[in-house]
Amino acid sequence: MAVITISRENGARGNYIGKKLAQELGYRHVDKELIHEVGLEYGVGPTEFERIYEHAPGLLERHEQRNREIAQLIGRIIQGVARRDNTVIVGRGSFAVLRNFEDVLNVRVTAKRSVRVQRFQNDHNLSSAQARKMIDHLDHDRSKYIGAYYGLDWKNAVLYDLCVNTGKLTPDQGVAFILQGMDFLQENQDAQGEFARDLPADPTLDRVIDDAISLLEATGK
Repeated sequence: MAVITISRENGARGNYIGKKLAQELGYRHVDKELIHEVGLEYGVGPTEFERIYEHAPGLLERHEQRNREIAQLIGRIIQGVARRDNTVIVGRGSFAVLRNFEDVLNVRVTAKRSVRVQRFQNDHNLSSAQARKMIDHLDHDRSKYIGAYYGLDWKNAVLYDLCVNTGKLTPDQGVAFILQGMDFLQENQDAQGEFARDLPADPTLDRVIDDAISLLEATGK
C-alpha cells in the first residue's frame, strides 16, 4: 500500500500516466479538481489556486499572507489525501510535500523539449512557436512555484525516486516501469521511517476531503 506522486513536464504525458496507474492499481486518482473542490470550503476559489500555481509569484507576492495561506492549504490537502493511502496524486507540488515518507513513490515524468512541443502542438492545435512558448511559460511558472514555497529545484532528479522519459519509453511502458518501482518500494521500506499514512488527522479537513471525493466520484470527475 502506498502513495504515488507524479511531477510532470508539460507534454510529457504525466496526466495520462497518473490516470493509468490509478486504474491499474485500483488507487484513487487525485489532481487539481479535488484541490479546488476542497478549497471552496475554505473560501479559496479555483482562480486563486491557479494564480499562485500556474503564474510565477514575484518576490513580494510570495510573501503575501494570502498566498502563503493558499500554498499551505494545498500542502495540508495533499497530506490529508496521502494519509488515506492507495492514491496517485498528480502535480500541485505533491512530491515536495511528501518527499520524506517511506510509503510514497515520487515520480518525475519528462521528455525532450522537441517531443513535448510536438505533442502540445497536436493536442491543442497550435503552431510550433505557440507550443514552445506555452510549454516554456508553464514549466517556468511551476518550477518557480516549487522554488518559492518549498525552496526546491523542480528539475533536480535527486528529489525523485524514479524519472520516466516518455521520449524514450511510451507512456504505457512508463506505467509498467513505475509499477515495477512500486514493488521495490514495498521491499525497501524502512519500518523505522516516517509514513504518510501515519500523518496526524485533521477531522475538519478530513470531512471536507471525504465530501469532495464523494462529489467528484458522483459526477464522474
